[in-house]
Amino acid sequence: MFSRWMVPWVRRLARKRLGRDIAPLNTYATHPDVLMAYARFNQALNKTSLVPEKLKVLAQIRAAKLVECPF
Repeated sequence: MFSRWMVPWVRRLARKRLGRDIAPLNTYATHPDVLMAYARFNQALNKTSLVPEKLKVLAQIRAAKLVECPF
């Protein structure tokens, strides 16, 4: 129930970081508990220092290329 109130907050943060709304966020927003779990996972992934930042970006680009993501 609490996570339903967090959806607008997550949308604002994503819009600030990415510059626009993205389609997966709209899908996750219909299930706030899944959205919050995804947001926590993404936040933890960004904070880790076990992998260098350049390698993280390279992995994101490679994964986007594999699934043919236009974003």
